[in-house]
Amino acid sequence: MKNKTGDRVSEKEIQKASDVHLLDYLQTKGEGLIQQGKYFRHAEHDSLVIRNDGKWFWNSRGEGGHGPISFARAFYNLSFQDAVRDVNQLSIDKTLTDDLKKASEQGFIYPKQYEADTQKHVRRYLVQERKIDPRLVDSLIKNGYLAEDQRKNCVFKWRDSKGDIVGADRQGTIRTSNGTFKQIAADSKEDGGFRVDVGTPNQIALFESPIDAISYYELFQLQNIRLQSMSGLKDRTANTAIKELIQECHARDERVEKVIFAVDNDEAGKGFAQRWKSLLTQADIHVPIHKDWNVDLQKRKEQQKKKEPVYEMER
Repeated sequence: MKNKTGDRVSEKEIQKASDVHLLDYLQTKGEGLIQQGKYFRHAEHDSLVIRNDGKWFWNSRGEGGHGPISFARAFYNLSFQDAVRDVNQLSIDKTLTDDLKKASEQGFIYPKQYEADTQKHVRRYLVQERKIDPRLVDSLIKNGYLAEDQRKNCVFKWRDSKGDIVGADRQGTIRTSNGTFKQIAADSKEDGGFRVDVGTPNQIALFESPIDAISYYELFQLQNIRLQSMSGLKDRTANTAIKELIQECHARDERVEKVIFAVDNDEAGKGFAQRWKSLLTQADIHVPIHKDWNVDLQKRKEQQKKKEPVYEMER
């Protein structure tokens, strides 16, 4: 958008844009956000932090402000007038900040009302883009671990030992120039995460994301294992998850056979896994060949496709 000489916006337009919460604006724009406590970090620019009160700080640039107008000017390089118009032209329904307010008042309550009637975008994204077996995706949906919300995001539900939903990861299915939307639902259990039990678990594998967890399962098909996402590298989540499995195994007069750290193949992941291995006698480290387990899964399927025979039509 380019301004003409004398371009103006009215006070009413400015006020309307100013009343929009920055988090709602960014979610509607499709920006990837990762929630960390009471603030959000941009998925592609980790020094860009947005607080629940609408203030933002871009630490690497030494910039900051409040609300969507100042953010749009800095992030999208818009003039003041075009920033106001960009905010006002969107249909914003305050889904994100409504969730934050409700959750902060009542503890975590899963927003069932925001689930969509279809799972087609989730299926397309996970099966076609992430190359996960459609039978696995359908099983997660059927058993209440995966859903689609009204913004076409994947919702990975965190269930505890009782089956109660104690949190959720939201993963965007639509790519923008800044990646895909990512968020941990407000007031999710601090030491919780997405987890799925295969059989009766006597071992546990820890991952950085739900998609890595289910990709790992498809790659190795291990039995009697708990697949646990930490939604990052979180000592508290790892500690709680391991302790819970120890207690469950003890109640069955069994012991935990193995703790597998299957985090990303980067310096942060390697450091996290090595530190935990030094603390546990039954710990193993399983490193993906590429950056993470989903990339490994995609690469394997690419190789399998290349090996498929090509049949020529008889003439």
